[in-house]
Amino acid sequence: MNYTEYIESKRKAAKKISADIRERWNNRIVTRGLHLLGEQGAIQYLSDYGRGIGTAKVISFALCAEAEGYPEIAAGFWQKAFELETGEKATVTDVKNTSTTISTTPKSTPNSQKTVNNLEIVPELPPHLQPGRIVTMQPVDAPSERSYYIENPEYWGQPKRDGNRVIIIATKDKIYYQSRSTNLRQQPSIEIEQTLQQILTQLTTTTIELPPLTKGRVGEGSSVDAVNQLGTFILDGELYYKSFNGSEHRTGSQAATVNIENGFPTTQPQVVYAIFKCLFFNGNDLTTATESARIEAGITIGKLLIANSQEFEIVPTARTLEEKLLLANKQQTENREGEVWIQHNCQYIGGKNVRTFPMVRTKYCIEFDLLIVGLTKTKVVGRPFSAIEVAQEKNGKLVPMGTVGTGFNMEEMEEIAQRYAANPHGVKIKVRSQGLTESGLLWHARFLEFSETVNS
Repeated sequence: MNYTEYIESKRKAAKKISADIRERWNNRIVTRGLHLLGEQGAIQYLSDYGRGIGTAKVISFALCAEAEGYPEIAAGFWQKAFELETGEKATVTDVKNTSTTISTTPKSTPNSQKTVNNLEIVPELPPHLQPGRIVTMQPVDAPSERSYYIENPEYWGQPKRDGNRVIIIATKDKIYYQSRSTNLRQQPSIEIEQTLQQILTQLTTTTIELPPLTKGRVGEGSSVDAVNQLGTFILDGELYYKSFNGSEHRTGSQAATVNIENGFPTTQPQVVYAIFKCLFFNGNDLTTATESARIEAGITIGKLLIANSQEFEIVPTARTLEEKLLLANKQQTENREGEVWIQHNCQYIGGKNVRTFPMVRTKYCIEFDLLIVGLTKTKVVGRPFSAIEVAQEKNGKLVPMGTVGTGFNMEEMEEIAQRYAANPHGVKIKVRSQGLTESGLLWHARFLEFSETVNS
C-alpha cells in the first residue's frame, strides 16, 4: 500500500474525532499558531508532545487538521502516521500529489447546509463552531482559596450547576444539541425545541441590545430589529432536571426518584437549560471576544427565551465584591455544589487550561473517580445490590474508600451490575462526597455517572 492509498483507507475507516483530540488541537496547536506553519507545525508538535505517541492518535490529528481546514499541517501528521505504521517514509512526489486531494470545509451557498463525515456544515459558522466540533471550555480545580477569586476583580463568579454540559446551535433550518464530548444528541424536550424555533422565526419587531466586541464591561451596543439581526446563535450552558423542591439533577429519573421518595409521585421533573454564555451571535464569533461579551450576549438571547418558556434560565453572574460574597454565601447555605470563577477578559479556549487558570471551580463537595470493587447483597426483591464498594488507585494499589448507596435509580443499578459482572476489575464511576471520615472513607457519598472503563 502506497502513501496515497494509506491515507484514503484511513479516511474511510475514520471514526468521529474525539473531544480529547480537539482539546489538544485548540490548547496545544492553535494557541501556539502551529496550525499556520504547515508541515513544520506538525513536526514541532510531535517534537514537543509526540514521544511514544501511537499511530491512531497521529491519524486523529491529521483528520482534525483536515476538518478544521488546514491541509498543510495535516500532511505533516499523515507522513508521521505512515512512517509509524509501515516503517517507510513517504516520497516527496507522494506528498505533493496527496496534498492536493486533502479536503477542507466545503464552500456552500448562504442558505444551504452540507454533510461532511456524517456532520452537517452550517455555512455561516467557522470550523471550530460547527455542530459536533465545539470543544467546551472546562473549569479546573482552583489552585487558590475561594477568597482569592472573590477579592480579585479580574474574576467573575457563577453558581456551579449540577447537570450536563450542552451546547445549542440554533439556525433557522435546524436546532443542534451537542454534548461536552462533542456528540450530537436528541432534543432535551419538545418545549425547548419549540421555544428556540419560535424566537428564530416569529420575532419580527422585537428590538435587542447588541454588545460591542470590546474589552471591559459590555452591554452598551445599539438596539436593532431582531428579525434582521438575531440569525444563527450558539449557547453554552448546562441542562439539568429540577425536582419538586428545586434540587438539581443530571437526569430526569434522578429527579423523579426524589419526587417519589418525598410523596410527590405524580409531579413530573422540570427540564431546565441554564445559559452560561453565547459563543456566536449577530454574525460574530464570540470565542475571540472577551468572556464579558459572551455573557452579555447570552443574557440578551436568554431574555428572549425566558419570555417564551419556563425551560430556560440565565445563570447569574457576580461581578462586584459584594455580589461574589453573596454568591458564595448562597451556594454554601443552600448546600450547592460550588462556584465557577472566570477571568472576564479571557478568550474562549476549549478544554482545560492549567497554565493561566482563566476558568476555575471551587467546590463544597469533593468528586472522585473510583473503581468498583464489589456490590453488597440486598434482601429487597428486584434490586441487584444494596451499595457499591469502591476503591481508589494510589501508587499501583487499591485503597478502599467505603461504599456508595445513593444517587442511582433502578435502571442505573441494573447497568452497574451488568458492567461489573462483565468486567469486575475495570468499571470506574464518578462519586461526589461531602468529605472524608477520619479513617479516610467517603462521607455522604452519592453516585454521579460512569467514568472511563479500565482494561482488565
